[in-house]
Amino acid sequence: MKPTEFVKVNGQFWGEHLKEAAGHLPVSHRTELPGPMLFPRMMVLTETPDWNILELVGISRTYRTLEVRRQKVGSVEEYFGLGDGAPVVSLPGENLFKDATVATTAGKQAFEERFPAAANVLGDEFVGAGEELLRFAPGNYATFDRTLLVHTAGDSLRAHWVFFALAIHRSEPADKYLSFLQTYSNARPHLDPIGTMSLPLDADVLKADAFESTYLAHGLQDSSVDEFLDKHESILLSAFGATKLVREPALGDDLQPDFILERADGSHIVGRLELPVADTANGKKRRRVFRTPVQDSAAELAKYAEYLKTADNRSQVKSKYDVDVEDPRLLLIVPSQETVTPAAGVEIVDYDTILRLHLAS
Repeated sequence: MKPTEFVKVNGQFWGEHLKEAAGHLPVSHRTELPGPMLFPRMMVLTETPDWNILELVGISRTYRTLEVRRQKVGSVEEYFGLGDGAPVVSLPGENLFKDATVATTAGKQAFEERFPAAANVLGDEFVGAGEELLRFAPGNYATFDRTLLVHTAGDSLRAHWVFFALAIHRSEPADKYLSFLQTYSNARPHLDPIGTMSLPLDADVLKADAFESTYLAHGLQDSSVDEFLDKHESILLSAFGATKLVREPALGDDLQPDFILERADGSHIVGRLELPVADTANGKKRRRVFRTPVQDSAAELAKYAEYLKTADNRSQVKSKYDVDVEDPRLLLIVPSQETVTPAAGVEIVDYDTILRLHLAS
């Protein structure tokens, strides 16, 4: 199947499928659903030399026509998590992960230790001691339906909650792929259509502006770091088990992380946004683009950690912001639709994963 055919089939299927689900389920079956029905906001179609990959990203409280993003990456393994060694799961034939977690042993342990709501999103577990999450084989389908992917590379952690994703070898014809989607959809319970999620939540939880921008596109480019943190503060606090958010602290020598989180256990997280928000300098906004390599952000985070190793520096931060930051976790928040590789010493978490942890807390 050519990439153009892959785009056409997905556009046709998901447009019809999600529109139909949104048109009657929240109305006709509202009392039978666990809670509000949530929908994806963007369809990311990725081409590799041998594979086509679909992923639905963003979490929206209402259905709107999916935005489409097309991109290329070097390999299907790169997309789902780089590694160098034995895989956690090999994928012969057709494979389905639903309400599940695929993780390295070290990744799962780190995830559970660092996120208070981890147990509520793990589901069925596929965990192993491999260095690579997945090993793909020609001729298969691999479907990830509300699945958490967690792996480590050295002391780096990468966590990515997948709303819905599917990898298919490019040798597969378009008509067979469409038939697969239709068959999988028809096999699902009527009240739980693919590409949606219904959670036992108070609908008021979903009314915040932060929910409208979870796929990190419209409007976000014009938000400053402070404005973003103002809208998303409660989400960050609950996802990371934190009690305090310090915005854009000045550490000296032009060092300024985007935020510091103080957790309930007294530990701290120093964070940076690799998002298309705007930096403000001399009263003017300058758009922050997310083409900046993750390694550059990791280098900045390392500078903050180095600064905080000195007792005098920590004392100054304590005096200015009332936080005693020693040996902090280093966090990089990336756009939900970005494919990234791990960076030494840094936790890399996309915004959809943070939001999912918030909804599960």
